[in-house]
Amino acid sequence: MPRFLLLAVMGLLFALSSPARAAIELDPGQWQDTETGTEDGKPVKPEVTSDCMSPEEAKDPVKQLAGMKEAGEAGQCQKFDIKESGNSVSVVMLCGNEKEFLFDISATYTFNGKRSYSGTMKSKITMAGNTMVADKKVESKWIGPCTAPAKKK
Repeated sequence: MPRFLLLAVMGLLFALSSPARAAIELDPGQWQDTETGTEDGKPVKPEVTSDCMSPEEAKDPVKQLAGMKEAGEAGQCQKFDIKESGNSVSVVMLCGNEKEFLFDISATYTFNGKRSYSGTMKSKITMAGNTMVADKKVESKWIGPCTAPAKKK
């Protein structure tokens, strides 16, 4: 799977499925993600990234995701489901069409407090007749305040 595509999808899911309503809260600030897993059945090198989460992003992204779906901003998604259960959030998306670009993603994130969460994501992405499959795990932890203003996602 092209790295830019996977990062875009992971970024979208992270930004959209972070904390759930009042039951789940995260601290805004600098977060470090460690991603492991496979692409097309082959292990990939672990990747460590960091990003600044603004107070707005940390406040209630599940509600923002639901609002995106209701406003029709989810694009050509045949399926766009968000479920919250305790300290977990799951997202299932099926968007696009097989002729141009189709992605089928299921992800579940479990929040272990305000400063850590873990998740899994399975994706099947078809572009120009080529299909890429990924099975990823992410461990994320808060590492401190943002050193620069948060980037808008």
